[in-house]
Amino acid sequence: MISRIRSVYAALALFVTFAASPVLSAQVQATAPVTTLPQYQQRWDLYGGFSYSHFNPGAGTGVHANNLTGWNGDATAWFKQLFGLEFSARGYYGTIEVPPNAYNVTKSDMSEHLFLVGPNFRLYRRENYAAGFHALIGAANGSFDEGFKDTGAQPYQVGIYNNKLAFGAAVGGWADYNLNPRWAVRFTADWQPTHYGYAYQNEFAGTAGVVYKLGSLR
Repeated sequence: MISRIRSVYAALALFVTFAASPVLSAQVQATAPVTTLPQYQQRWDLYGGFSYSHFNPGAGTGVHANNLTGWNGDATAWFKQLFGLEFSARGYYGTIEVPPNAYNVTKSDMSEHLFLVGPNFRLYRRENYAAGFHALIGAANGSFDEGFKDTGAQPYQVGIYNNKLAFGAAVGGWADYNLNPRWAVRFTADWQPTHYGYAYQNEFAGTAGVVYKLGSLR
């Protein structure tokens, strides 16, 4: 009787082994690519794209926020698939609607350039998609006086910031759609604080463009 029970258990164990092996194999095949996908084995991400920001060029009465457009160029050096160091250069351009004043200045072209660096985290990785978070700090160079030249007036006299090299930062998230292991489309949205004048400006910035990946983590 005991020998029969042992035979039954042996047969069940053999059956479970053969039945489980395809499942285990499928699990290995399903999970392994998360760490070995070729989309995330490159050392460098090089990004270029179109950029937009919403910015208030002054704290004076009647000075309204305006929409700026421009470009964004980034390079991220990945030390691991999940962590890298990002370098970002950004340029924005637009026109300030100057409030009524005694100098007959109605408009002034402006520009803003930021140069930032900081950690970049790739938090989500899949074959077709990736998403992450970055926190960058650096400098912002604002030029607001184009319309004031030859008038004898300065922007601060009508409540607009004077030209200045100021503190700048960008904190936000990004998402990639992978076209293949080397190319991706990226969308980024940032809170982009600056410090012109005597106060911080809460600027919103977004960008859309393409990523090219090169090098190897190995």
